[in-house]
Amino acid sequence: MTDGPIVYMSESVLERLQVNAARSHPLETGGILIGVTVDNSPWVTDVREFDSPRRGPSQFILPRGVTQRAIRDARRLDARLGYLGDWHSHPADAPASRTDVLTTRTTALAMRRAVLLLITRRRGQTYAMELSMARGTRIVPCRIVPTGDLPPLVHHTDTTP
Repeated sequence: MTDGPIVYMSESVLERLQVNAARSHPLETGGILIGVTVDNSPWVTDVREFDSPRRGPSQFILPRGVTQRAIRDARRLDARLGYLGDWHSHPADAPASRTDVLTTRTTALAMRRAVLLLITRRRGQTYAMELSMARGTRIVPCRIVPTGDLPPLVHHTDTTP
């Protein structure tokens, strides 16, 4: 466990990450992390997986344009949602690569905000989650706090006569 920043993550997302990584084995798979920010802490409430022609046992590259389309689609369902970062699997028990870290730092600098990087690393018959946050040029390990799903939006209607 790390003492780094807290990132909330819905249990349904954690489960889908495990399933996606195991299903793709021995190839990498990946996508984006979607959610909200609560009290300055990211809350990952959804994960999208994308097929990529540029993937292998030690490579996964997000196809161009999929992130923006996925965020637009997510916001059509719930305007609170936004892009929080990227994720991908490592079929071997390997940490984030230098390329993974550099890409995340570059994205954080371009967006001028914190960006998450989640690696699902194969350990035995399961996958362990390794989560980091890039702020500018710094990248630090994060602590995942499992949560429930994001409550739906409540639309209040005025019932006064």
